[in-house]
Amino acid sequence: MNFILIYDIPTELESVQRQTHRLLVRNGCKQIQRSVWKSEELSTLMDIAIFVKKSGGDARILEEKFVF
Repeated sequence: MNFILIYDIPTELESVQRQTHRLLVRNGCKQIQRSVWKSEELSTLMDIAIFVKKSGGDARILEEKFVF
């Protein structure tokens, strides 16, 4: 099962954007769109989402489910 992380980091927090991208890549997450990534590891995405929120951004995690 895959989980989807959707996040938004204000442009003035450029260092947080870079750190988030590095965390996602380092943990083997796959990019779907610019701020939309997927992974089978929920705990990894949770840690990254918490980092984003504590750093001033917003993050949501969804369960991937195809309907059609």
